[in-house]
Amino acid sequence: MKFKLVRWGGGVSPAFEDLEPGIRRDLLFSLLIDADGQEDFYLSEIARAEAGATVLNLYNNYVSMRLYPDGRAIIYDLYDDNDDRVHTEITLAEAKQLILDWLVAKAKWQAEHGPLNDGEGTGSR
Repeated sequence: MKFKLVRWGGGVSPAFEDLEPGIRRDLLFSLLIDADGQEDFYLSEIARAEAGATVLNLYNNYVSMRLYPDGRAIIYDLYDDNDDRVHTEITLAEAKQLILDWLVAKAKWQAEHGPLNDGEGTGSR
């Protein structure tokens, strides 16, 4: 899951380069936007699942993510309450790497372009 950062909403956002438009790309995009500024918390919850815990309440503004000790991370659209909810599944390792890559990309952007936001918000959105 490769992405680059682009200007968006007064800050930056991920633009996935290797995913076709659709639900999976949208949910992964939303996961990174939700995790923005809370990456350490998300990584600690992934570590809990890797250690054997089931994490069912990891959510913010756009998606909820359920983490299972068998290595699955299931990402749901937070506002879809149908019986067959819109979702995508990745591994815990992929979720962890995605967030770590997001942190690296934001640091690189900041080093090359200056502040992540235009002063209107507090995050990189």
